[in-house]
Amino acid sequence: MTAGSTANLIREPDNAGHASAIQSIAEPGSAAPGSRTNLGARVFQNAAANVAGRVLALLFSVGATMVLARFLGSERLGQFGAIYAYLALFGWMATFGFEPVLLREISRERDSASSLLHTAMVLSAFLSIGTVAAAVLIAPKAGYAGHLRALVILAGLEYVLNPWRLSAVIFQADMRQWYSATINVVRQGFWFAVIVALWLAGASLAYVIAGRVAAAGVETWLLWVYSRRFLSRSGRFLRERAGLLLSHSFPIAFTSLLSMIYLRIDQVMLHRMVSDSVLGQYVAAVKVSELFELLPSALMFSLAPVLSVAVAEPERLRSYTDRAFRYFMVVACGLCVVMTLGARIVVRLMYGSQFLPAAPLLAVLIWSEIAVFFAAVIITTLITSNQQHLLPIPTLVGAAINVALNLVLIPRYAAAGAAWATVASYSVAWTLTLLCFRQTRSITWQGLRFAVPLTAIGLAASACGALLPASRVAGLLVGLAAFAGGVWLTGCLRKSDLGYVSGMVRESLAKVSA
Repeated sequence: MTAGSTANLIREPDNAGHASAIQSIAEPGSAAPGSRTNLGARVFQNAAANVAGRVLALLFSVGATMVLARFLGSERLGQFGAIYAYLALFGWMATFGFEPVLLREISRERDSASSLLHTAMVLSAFLSIGTVAAAVLIAPKAGYAGHLRALVILAGLEYVLNPWRLSAVIFQADMRQWYSATINVVRQGFWFAVIVALWLAGASLAYVIAGRVAAAGVETWLLWVYSRRFLSRSGRFLRERAGLLLSHSFPIAFTSLLSMIYLRIDQVMLHRMVSDSVLGQYVAAVKVSELFELLPSALMFSLAPVLSVAVAEPERLRSYTDRAFRYFMVVACGLCVVMTLGARIVVRLMYGSQFLPAAPLLAVLIWSEIAVFFAAVIITTLITSNQQHLLPIPTLVGAAINVALNLVLIPRYAAAGAAWATVASYSVAWTLTLLCFRQTRSITWQGLRFAVPLTAIGLAASACGALLPASRVAGLLVGLAAFAGGVWLTGCLRKSDLGYVSGMVRESLAKVSA
């Protein structure tokens, strides 16, 4: 897809006010006559647009990853991963958690959207410049000297674009997320084309990083241009709101810092403590594992504006989160079964035989996705309930556990130790830790009602498939059948769920064709 085709996929805006989109949700098909929209269908439309767009972007991303791995090899792929893992430790400063807070405030004060966004952009501009400066100054002490430091400077230019990227929040607030989804497809398509061109030209790693910055620039420009359709030109800096934006966003920013520590510190430590060749195998496994995180982010991205309003009605909020937990845990545990039993097949197809050592790493890392899917519901609910000050607690615990386990396990088991440290830290941070606090205990138990039995079913199904004395494909099929049977017998998926989803599809299609 080219940038020029973007406009053909993006609908013209209507003049309906944002508030009219946030109505009391009903089961599909039960909307009152004359109501302007069924919120369930609207959420489904946005989630479907997000998933469809991200699936298309995922295909480009997978293609780029496959070419990149073959192009760079394990050592240079390790350097590439090490550079972006290091920069990720500073990314919290550039983003500073503005986006979810902006979403919440704009969802409630749509008329102030332009000024709120302008205020956040001004603040973000200063923070983004500080981010790049801090990363470059500290780089030599972190093991990124010489040419690696020059590459850090080049890669850090992507953060300078961050203020303009904030404008994308208006698509989420107005529940027009096909804009963001389509623009993301354009970025990934551009990135894929760049990687293929560089591969054919035999370019150096510096050109690969420059290509990634260029892809981010294309995406940022499109987000800014299309977001202006829904914003007035009279935005002004709100001095009195700037302090509130910073104070409300700081817990999220601090949480992001801690998250990046236990998301990326393992790669930085492998770079320092082992070798870039080993890190390259680990990065290959991480890239496959993280591909699936588009699923919870797509749905929660669509549901966040609804939760921001529904928070005033506890029973309705609980109904939304209950269904999200159940669906997420089924999908996450099913993915774990598939990737555990099919890791070698996936790695061979994506990267070739030279990356087969990444297969056992992927079979371990994939189980961390259960905690990622679980956390997606927790984080969104806490932010929409204005309880984001609690987010640093689980992330601090997770970061501490991850660093401690990596210090012990990496010297002994190298990349395998880092993989097990990731699974342990994610799981403890977003389940056991949250049970210790009154404010999060209820929603955590709500999620664990599904997470615990489904994880047990997933582990048992994986064991069945792995112990089967047959081909890997046969083992995968047996494992999937065992998991599906366990899910159905325990009632984690019911016949009514099929009716609910099919009803939303019908409502959504009817609205599109109207």
